[in-house]
Amino acid sequence: MERGKLWRTAFGGNIRLLELNGAGLTEDLAAKRPASGVASAAWIAGHLVASRRRIVKMLGGSLPEEPTWEQHYARGGPGATAHLDWAGLLEAFRATDQALKAAFQQLEDWDRPTLNPALGTEQPLEQVLSFLFMHECYHLGQIGIIRKLHGLPGAI
Repeated sequence: MERGKLWRTAFGGNIRLLELNGAGLTEDLAAKRPASGVASAAWIAGHLVASRRRIVKMLGGSLPEEPTWEQHYARGGPGATAHLDWAGLLEAFRATDQALKAAFQQLEDWDRPTLNPALGTEQPLEQVLSFLFMHECYHLGQIGIIRKLHGLPGAI
């Protein structure tokens, strides 16, 4: 399988994962921390939008500048409040999909040295993408656990 298609499919599938794990979360439940020290589902969704926006830029794609994503949802952020309602966060996540697809389609150098933002080290671009995909899946799994902590049944 062509690399761009592989990554488009992988990240595209996570839209469905968020829809499944987010189903039944009301605005109130999504905004509420399910336990002390645990981020809210809404904050996690915003964090993932911010991460996807960084990925698009790292790949050479473009998105309109929206500093709120970086300021509010950076690693180590508050974990509680989101700047959009739950439906708005889900839509913002879905809205990153076309920009990601376009960036993957135009990408030619999958091995170019790229800074891994979490590790602070340079790695081949595809290795950084692999890490960031794992990061996204990890947080989507957290939303699945959050739904259970709020008393909703498992979705997957």
